[in-house]
Amino acid sequence: MSNSRWFWTGATLLLAGGIFWAVDQAVSPSSGDVEFKKAAESIKQVKSFRGMYVDSASSTQHSERLWEVDCNRNIVHQQSRDLQINSDSDPEMKEDELLVGELRYRHDSSGSWENLGPATFSGTWYCETIAKGAPRDLLPDLLTMTRTGWFEKGDKKMVNGVSCREWKYDVRTSISVRKGSMCIGVNDHLPYEMTPENGGRYSYSDYNRPIPFEAPEAVLQSASSTEGSN
Repeated sequence: MSNSRWFWTGATLLLAGGIFWAVDQAVSPSSGDVEFKKAAESIKQVKSFRGMYVDSASSTQHSERLWEVDCNRNIVHQQSRDLQINSDSDPEMKEDELLVGELRYRHDSSGSWENLGPATFSGTWYCETIAKGAPRDLLPDLLTMTRTGWFEKGDKKMVNGVSCREWKYDVRTSISVRKGSMCIGVNDHLPYEMTPENGGRYSYSDYNRPIPFEAPEAVLQSASSTEGSN
């Protein structure tokens, strides 16, 4: 009788412990949620960085994107290069532009920078979205990922000379499903690499370091002059 009582007591304690564990898992954020929230907060402190995207979708096409951001001067430099391999038409397409404050400049084939006037998505606008922690296009939207994502912890590795930890993500909304992996800095909690499941690779570097731009100083200074006129 005594043994039976201890058996049922032990079983009850195990059941209660399982219930408490399940409730804790349901109401407490996972380590992935915590890490991605830290990353979202860290992005708000970013004032400059470089980003790159490379995608070889097939044996006949190769695409590259480069962007350099300096929010101390509200400058965003964007380059793109699309290469069609074994094509009879023009095998390469290039674009090179600067968003300086509210203005947009295009680097033409003669080497000059053409002022195209006010830009809808300006350097100022991009930098404002970064400061709010909800960057558009230039950095991962970690706030949205945290709200709707599931994360699995991976191993540490080195990316662009920085130690980061890889996380698998599965982000689902009412209109899309995004899967892949992201490597987040161990010390600064900033994203250094993102590899979507559907192809391509994003890499990020030079956070909060000076970014040199190969453009005339008169163009680079136009951010302060246009903002000062408002």
